[in-house]
Amino acid sequence: MIFIKKNDYNRLLKKLANLQLAIGLLFIIGVLIAIGTVIEQDQTLTFYKDNYPETNSMFGFFTWRWIINLGLDHLYSSVWFLTILGLFSLSLLACSFTTQVPSLKKFRLWQFLNKFEQLERLPIFNHLNRTATNIAAYRIYDNDYHLFRQGRKNYAYSGLLGRVGPIIVHFSIMALIVGSSWGALSGYNIQEIAPRGEILHLQNIVRYGQFSKLSANTILRINDFWITYTSESKINQFYSDISLLNNNGSEIIRKTIFVNEPLQIDGLTIYQTDWDLVGLKISLNSSKDVQIPLQKITKVGRKFWLGSIKIDNTSSQTFTILCNDLNGEVYLYNKQGLLVQKLSIGENAQIDSFNTVSVKSFITSTGLQIKEDPGLITVYTSFLLLMLSIYISFFSYSQIWGVEQLKRFTVAGKSNRAVLSFQENFKRNFSLMK
Repeated sequence: MIFIKKNDYNRLLKKLANLQLAIGLLFIIGVLIAIGTVIEQDQTLTFYKDNYPETNSMFGFFTWRWIINLGLDHLYSSVWFLTILGLFSLSLLACSFTTQVPSLKKFRLWQFLNKFEQLERLPIFNHLNRTATNIAAYRIYDNDYHLFRQGRKNYAYSGLLGRVGPIIVHFSIMALIVGSSWGALSGYNIQEIAPRGEILHLQNIVRYGQFSKLSANTILRINDFWITYTSESKINQFYSDISLLNNNGSEIIRKTIFVNEPLQIDGLTIYQTDWDLVGLKISLNSSKDVQIPLQKITKVGRKFWLGSIKIDNTSSQTFTILCNDLNGEVYLYNKQGLLVQKLSIGENAQIDSFNTVSVKSFITSTGLQIKEDPGLITVYTSFLLLMLSIYISFFSYSQIWGVEQLKRFTVAGKSNRAVLSFQENFKRNFSLMK
């Protein structure tokens, strides 16, 4: 068994609590986070080979091999990055318990001064009549100070809560590191595109931590999908009516989700992310229903979908179908690129002397992001602690000392912030008592 002597333990704590070490680790973490922002995370090997080839490499040497070998493709969950985060957390923890907590205890102690030279070196002081001692003590107490008296010596402090702010900041940063690391190691992220009316099993995994547990029993059913438009025919919002099923196909929960309104259950969050138009259901000659696949085309930030249909097997004429959105209008073009007919959902159109076409419905698909992050609550808690620390850091820590003599009472004080306000309050309470 290995025993660590108390002196060695204290030296280790002091080295961990070193400010230069903490700043250096923070700088390294910032650089690594910047690298992880530039290099795309959690992509396929093919992606990195295509974007970071060995020919025409970045900086003359940086290729996909560097990314894979150093784990830069999953930087935030790599062992060495988490080790640096852990070392930084230990440095904050050591600083909190070796410096800040003892200093907090020190601030609560009575710090009596008995020499007038010490009082006169403080930022503000005043000499009062000896008879004003009790009145001064009352005014100090009336301004919410904790007052202590020992013989002819007086000491008071206020705003000790403001000294707790740095400690809370340290613990909020540690909570953030623990929560984000836990989420990176135990969470997962899945992207799925599913047609309306289909049963979906989770399988398109984008990110998966070393300790993640993906339940094979997670089954989704896409009940419906629709889009609402503004008066200018621009997309306002898109919605997915989804159900979470168990192994027996029974519905556990059902909810209509949209952007910024996910489905959340037992740590699982399902977001609405995208949508697509995959086909049309068309009726030919009011008797034969066919499904026409569509191909999405994106140009200059606009989307449209193209497909083709052959009205009659005996005819060589093929028509091109174009859709701009889900507003219900479909355009039919001939081989020459001329508009033959504009169709609406449910409308019959006479194409030629023998054939009619009717668009019955759109075949849509919804884009979903399924995510589980067990460290999310811890991360949110860290943000709450950080906001709380910012608030309480505005509390001023003020100290007032007083020493009594036979004919006079000398009072002096200082404050760590809001100095002008403290000095004005000091003069208001003690300048007119001579």
